[in-house]
Amino acid sequence: MTQSLLDKVAIVTGSSRGLGQGIALELAHRGANLVITYNSGSEDADRVASDIEKLGRQAIVVKGRGTDRNAPAEIVAAAVKKFGKIDIIVNNAGAGDDALLTDLTHELWDKILDTNLRMPTFLLKEALPHLGQAPRIVNISSVAARVGSAYMTAYAASKAALEGATRVWASELGHKYNATVNCVNPGPIATDMWLRDTDPEVLALWDEKQKETPAAPRIAQVDDIAQIVAFLCEEQSRWSTGSVVNANGGMLFV
Repeated sequence: MTQSLLDKVAIVTGSSRGLGQGIALELAHRGANLVITYNSGSEDADRVASDIEKLGRQAIVVKGRGTDRNAPAEIVAAAVKKFGKIDIIVNNAGAGDDALLTDLTHELWDKILDTNLRMPTFLLKEALPHLGQAPRIVNISSVAARVGSAYMTAYAASKAALEGATRVWASELGHKYNATVNCVNPGPIATDMWLRDTDPEVLALWDEKQKETPAAPRIAQVDDIAQIVAFLCEEQSRWSTGSVVNANGGMLFV
């Protein structure tokens, strides 16, 4: 692997496990230094940071709960104190629990929208004065933004809104900051959380659905998504901005 991101500074939210962990490690393999954020319990985040340091890169760990309005400023302050700049932000942290409309509460709505939309928005806002020369912003959306699955009122709304914000930020930040801003839209990914926390009936449904995935008849692995995200963080992706990139094996073509 070439060091295509050598000495870039990347914030990857929710990177103590799962997809975020995979993205952080892939960026480190390409030469980046990392800011690892976690929601609760630092042990997993510390292990990811240790793995990154074994690759010869630097990493710091910062608590950043998605519902905490102070988290964006605290994450950015820690990144700037350690590294002096921010080149890459991957807004990966998300809340996925949801409910049927008949069971939706204000508390659940606020949790999901705060984590999936407000946190990325204000993290980027806080980072603006500290962005490097060619910053890359990658937001993790979901096929749920467009497929209209049941139980996903708040989650689908938050991801669809994030895709809309991505296009706005691409317009606002392109010339002023030489930035690109893109989304990727995974479907289900074989993380420990998916396999552990998903209802067995839903898993059984996806066992059948995955057979129809055009790229391959399987569920996504973390590395499938991490490679796409890493490309969008590199100079070679400079002519892609404001886009939602298929990261779901063709499960959803748009």
